Amino acid sequence: CQGDRYNIKTSNIAESINSALKRARGFPVQFLLEFIREKLGKWFWKRREDGLSLPTQHSRGVEYLLAVRSEIADTMTVQPIVGWRFFVKGGKMDCVVDLEHGKCDCGVYAVEKIPCSHAIAAGTSVGLHISTLVYPVYAKDFLFAGYSENIYPC
Repeated sequence: CQGDRYNIKTSNIAESINSALKRARGFPVQFLLEFIREKLGKWFWKRREDGLSLPTQHSRGVEYLLAVRSEIADTMTVQPIVGWRFFVKGGKMDCVVDLEHGKCDCGVYAVEKIPCSHAIAAGTSVGLHISTLVYPVYAKDFLFAGYSENIYPC
């Protein structure tokens, strides 16, 4: 796949929906549809409120990953190659990091669009703030926008 693969970290969505709708399965279709509408409305409202209340620039999950990876990055050594390319030694493997294109030899940065510990080490070595290395889709504004629509009853 040459494009972004957004399904890498997801589990079987059909199983998740089936589990959420288990209580309404034996009822008529009209009740099932209203149950789905109510459930989605609650989920959207809760996630919209969570997005608004975030004190940080990114979601809680991304901030946690950045904190853990920053601790690992502190133990690494960085050697500049050229421009925005760096050789980072340490961790499980030594890697070449390209901050301009968001790539690292470990593959994590290119797939997740969240900087790996190698990219964090390279970025901090040149004075970049970690949040500038995270792709914009993880910003709390994007999170809020994803749940901004209201789900009205019929």
